[in-house]
Amino acid sequence: MPENLRTIRRKIRTVTNIAQITRAMKMVAAARLQRVQTRVQAGKVYAERLQQLLTEVAVGVGEGFSHPYLEERPEPQSIGLLLVAGDKGLCAGHNANILREAAAFLQGQTAPVQVVTVANKARLFAQTQGLEVVASFEAIGGVDATKEATVVASACRSLYETGRVEALWIVYTRFVSAVRHIPTARQVLPITRPAGEDTPRREYIFEPPADQLLAQLLPQAVESEICQILMEAEASEQAARMIAMTAATDNAEDMIERLTRQLNRARQQAITSEILDIVGGAEALMGA
Repeated sequence: MPENLRTIRRKIRTVTNIAQITRAMKMVAAARLQRVQTRVQAGKVYAERLQQLLTEVAVGVGEGFSHPYLEERPEPQSIGLLLVAGDKGLCAGHNANILREAAAFLQGQTAPVQVVTVANKARLFAQTQGLEVVASFEAIGGVDATKEATVVASACRSLYETGRVEALWIVYTRFVSAVRHIPTARQVLPITRPAGEDTPRREYIFEPPADQLLAQLLPQAVESEICQILMEAEASEQAARMIAMTAATDNAEDMIERLTRQLNRARQQAITSEILDIVGGAEALMGA
């Protein structure tokens, strides 16, 4: 019986240590999520305003404007894929879901795919699948997240601008809220020509001319979109890790409670057994 008590106490200490670790990881993930969520919200406002500006300029340019970013290619001969996954585990099914989405995307492609990976999980997946990896980047995060995202966006734009790929897709986890993250495959290039049918006609004087202004805005819009996607992917990973560590901490606390009850029962049984032994011995002596 004493051996059983020692085993239960050892289990309680082990689970308590695990709960302390998961609780600390939950707090770290929550702090990082709060920081990156601020960037995501700010990026959405910027993207909406930029899209509105693109639409207004497109109305002023008209249908005759042409740009490589606007070329429609129904059957591209080569495809670029930016795969954004997590850098580490301990975030439930976050990485598995995004890699499953990537596998489904690859199965539906007939043209060769060149991959740009972000974070270790994406790089390992591409190597396992035997894909052509043209560039590999570390996970986006920290104080230099915006600069790192800009570097990734420039590399993706370069693939398209140099003609190495005729279409650019991104597979990532779209951040909807702290509890909802959706694996998504999204085409970034070529972009859909800004539609201006619903835009009120206003008389603008463009400086520089509207066609030159639109040519400058299109690369900026693509870069902004890729950076926003990278920020959402980071927010999704941190949110998934926070949720997973919260569940792990709750489970550990429940286990500690069950083990404590089991320890109390075992100790009571040991005390009762000792009392019965003493009483039995005393009765034997009195009978003698």
